[in-house]
Amino acid sequence: MKQQEPVDVLMVGAGEYTAGFVQTSFGAAADKPAGVVALTCFDLRRFGKVRRMVICDRCGTRMPAVRATIEAKIGRAYRGLDLTLDCFPEDDVPDDPNAAIRAIGSMKPGDVAIIFTPDDTHFSIASAAIAAGLHVLVAKPIVKSLQEHKQLVALAKKHNVLLAVEYHKRFDPIYSDARNRARQLGPFSYYYSYMAQPKQQLD
Repeated sequence: MKQQEPVDVLMVGAGEYTAGFVQTSFGAAADKPAGVVALTCFDLRRFGKVRRMVICDRCGTRMPAVRATIEAKIGRAYRGLDLTLDCFPEDDVPDDPNAAIRAIGSMKPGDVAIIFTPDDTHFSIASAAIAAGLHVLVAKPIVKSLQEHKQLVALAKKHNVLLAVEYHKRFDPIYSDARNRARQLGPFSYYYSYMAQPKQQLD
């Protein structure tokens, strides 16, 4: 069997899920203190599956703190990982709404884009990545409407790339435990759920 070439990975979004970076005194949630995306990609690089890694966020002036967080939470805990990253935008740029487009332009067809940004940005970023020939993994919800979903699927077929949704909570131990405990309760006659997410992301 032919050995698969390592891919380059673009991580769009430099926050909690990607790098464990949160700009509050509380830090990242206890179930992902080091994030999940960057850590996984660094580990895949260790095994020769990933080559170049790029991280992108709108705010370049945040990047030194993001890299420091990665060094503190990943580099010190997991010895021997290559934490080299190309960053978009540059460290002296306070806000660049086109940073993701520029970062996508630095990739080549067949590379991978992992998108962990606010929900209302998924469609435009994923569309641009797919059109550039990148395989795309998007945090749930992939987009905010069925029409956008169908457009992304059609675009992925047109460009012959993979498009997938990442359900990061599905396998978390705390949620698996809750699911298993709920199964032991028997049938429900009433159920109430509350979602603590900023309303502007849901509109």
